[in-house]
Amino acid sequence: MKTEKIRIGQAGIANHGRTIVNAVRDAGNLQLASCFDINESANRAVAKEFDARAAASYEELVQDSSIDAVVLVTPNHLHADQVQMAIAAGKHIFVEKPITNTVSEAKRSIAFAGKAGLTLMVGHNTRRRRVFRRAKQLLSERRIGTVVGVEANLSRPAGIQADLPAWKADPTKCALLPMMQLGIHFVDTVTYLLGPIARVSCFAANVAMPGNVLDSTSALLQLESGIPVALSSYYVSADAYFVRIYGTEGTIHCTPLKLRLELLQNGELREVQEEDFSSEGAESFVLQMREFGECILRGMKPETGGDEGLMALAVIEAMLRSVQTNSVVELRDILHD
Repeated sequence: MKTEKIRIGQAGIANHGRTIVNAVRDAGNLQLASCFDINESANRAVAKEFDARAAASYEELVQDSSIDAVVLVTPNHLHADQVQMAIAAGKHIFVEKPITNTVSEAKRSIAFAGKAGLTLMVGHNTRRRRVFRRAKQLLSERRIGTVVGVEANLSRPAGIQADLPAWKADPTKCALLPMMQLGIHFVDTVTYLLGPIARVSCFAANVAMPGNVLDSTSALLQLESGIPVALSSYYVSADAYFVRIYGTEGTIHCTPLKLRLELLQNGELREVQEEDFSSEGAESFVLQMREFGECILRGMKPETGGDEGLMALAVIEAMLRSVQTNSVVELRDILHD
């Protein structure tokens, strides 16, 4: 029996875009039918490889009557207009995080998609990684007792490498660079694991990048449950990727491909369990793209839809306001402005 497939037009097919192209291919219910990238030779090569149409512009891509949905792997500051154009053309939308550059833009996009009855999904794949799915299970089983706090760091040296795209170093196009590009992954993941964030305090500095780019950031978040979270993200340091969840009866240590569970008895370490997820590969990306197809085919709501994308972005916007005002910022104030 032939599987029904959603025909996809993808904008942005280089770098991370290639990861998503491959995930579209492997999802099983999607077909890359058209693509567009400002790199014309790369665009033609991908189109040839996947027997797809090489669109000459984004406008041409979204107006293609043969596609059902648009996938956006494009610079943040382009998302709002590109989402609006795709929805106006009647296309379902998958947009890489952040959903848009500002909360106000995100609200408009969500409302527009909802009114049009179209699927809007945001690319927060990190929560779908095996290590975090397993952490969620351990938390639901209360294996570490009552959670008392979280520490996390997601950093990389992209800001001091030669191939950094210019828009990332422009605060008007990518505000609070490390948190918008990296930390937002853990903002969404912590929310998935432990619940909504209520308030934010953040400190940021320009340490190593030229200009006024805030390349080093640390934030304290408080969940609605009261649990504190310490999240750091640097764009000018060695790679870092960990989430540690502390409880009264143990600790869950998460790294990209491993989970370490330390169990306590009367406050003393009594047992250590380790799990390896090194066979995961690009699974989290494939899973999210397959879900995108299922949402369109079955009328399902995405796990990371517009509302989830909005909440993650609102935390980053709250961090920026905290830096600017040297204050603690309530998420409700960001969301209701």
